[in-house]
Amino acid sequence: MRKAPVFCAVIALLLALALGGLILPDRQVSALENRVLSAAPAFSFAGFADGRWTDALETYTADQLPLRDAFVSLYTAGEALLGKRASEGVIRGAYGRLFDRTDGWKERNVALNAAALNELSAQTGLPVRLLAVPSAASVYPEAVPAFAPMADEEQLLRTAKAQVSLIEIKSALLESRRADAPLFYKTDHHWTAAGARIGYLAVCEALGLTPLAEEALQDYPGFYGSFYARFPLPWMAGDVFEAPIEASLRMEVNGEEKDGFLDADAVRGRDKYAALFYGNHPVMELTNASAPEGTLLVIKDSYANALLPALSRHFRTIVAVDARYYTGNIVDLANERKGESILCVYGLSTLASGRTIALLDGL
Repeated sequence: MRKAPVFCAVIALLLALALGGLILPDRQVSALENRVLSAAPAFSFAGFADGRWTDALETYTADQLPLRDAFVSLYTAGEALLGKRASEGVIRGAYGRLFDRTDGWKERNVALNAAALNELSAQTGLPVRLLAVPSAASVYPEAVPAFAPMADEEQLLRTAKAQVSLIEIKSALLESRRADAPLFYKTDHHWTAAGARIGYLAVCEALGLTPLAEEALQDYPGFYGSFYARFPLPWMAGDVFEAPIEASLRMEVNGEEKDGFLDADAVRGRDKYAALFYGNHPVMELTNASAPEGTLLVIKDSYANALLPALSRHFRTIVAVDARYYTGNIVDLANERKGESILCVYGLSTLASGRTIALLDGL
């Protein structure tokens, strides 16, 4: 008899969730998990017969479960309290830091991507330099749990250096660590404005530019990034996202001019890093009429977004190509834009996890 109230409560909860699922409108995006949620699958007899429709329905039901975010956080918290240190490829470290599990990174991918950059230099006659941003784990090794599955990032960098001119920054990052100015976010894989500043100084030295004074920054608290989306611990404090105060910069994406480089809507959300340059695009053009230099072609992933505002103060035109999404011929683009050099800014994670540069058309 004592179990009856518990049983009734469980039944009531299940009925409430089912009723909520019928009444409440479907959500398009989960802010907590930072992903698009499944939509209701269209029924077909063929899909029902081979199981595709029932699989899609199961995914849809799970994604649209009322209070899903609360249940995900509660489950993750329970796992952490039981001693689990990893979830969805994210490792829980010391000092409130989360890290990527990097043992799946492939040296072969680094070699192929670096060789493609070398080929790009050969076909265009332009110097190509690679800034490979290391992971937070290699910059804060004392916070990484013992025996955590991690890649040998030094070997990956040596592999890249054998193929392409490498702008080395890891030692500068290690020397610049300060408690009051973290170089990487704790809840996200990207580097902070302080980390990107070190990358900017290294790029200036490599390109023969005179570094400019550090830009004024605006703080945006409450940033919960990609790591938190995969390992949402309710007690974890958010980061403070920093972005340069608006610069005199014209930004064009797909022929459309944007109002500044910071998305005012995205910066109010949970994943604030996505506010930089309105996210990632196959190609975008930054124009600064008052800059002293000419044209720079940048092959990038999202790590470059924190670096481009500073670089835009040097170049009248920056053509930024995201190799993960660009489908045009990169050699033709480089020849058409007649830049003076090519800079690749890639996270070592992207460089080692896939072959996005090697697969660019023209290489």
